[in-house]
Amino acid sequence: MKRAVVVLVICLFCFNLPVLGQDIPSEKPSATDVAWDVLWIRPLGLLGLALGEVAYVISLPVTLPLHKEKEAKEILIDDPYAYYFGRPLGEM
Repeated sequence: MKRAVVVLVICLFCFNLPVLGQDIPSEKPSATDVAWDVLWIRPLGLLGLALGEVAYVISLPVTLPLHKEKEAKEILIDDPYAYYFGRPLGEM
């Protein structure tokens, strides 16, 4: 019985270890996160948004006959737009 309890405690500890190691999210992003977001992430997001719009226009001859233009627009334009304009500065 004592051995079973020890094994159970060890198993519970091993499976909960990733939960214990999680970061506690802070209320405000750090200055480094904001700087990284402004200098690298946002410009790359804008580039991704432009490339998505070009890819959407190029894919129209295929997606229109298949009636999949809404799905293509969601993936290629709406998702990058929400990532670029919809999130607060510094939040990744």
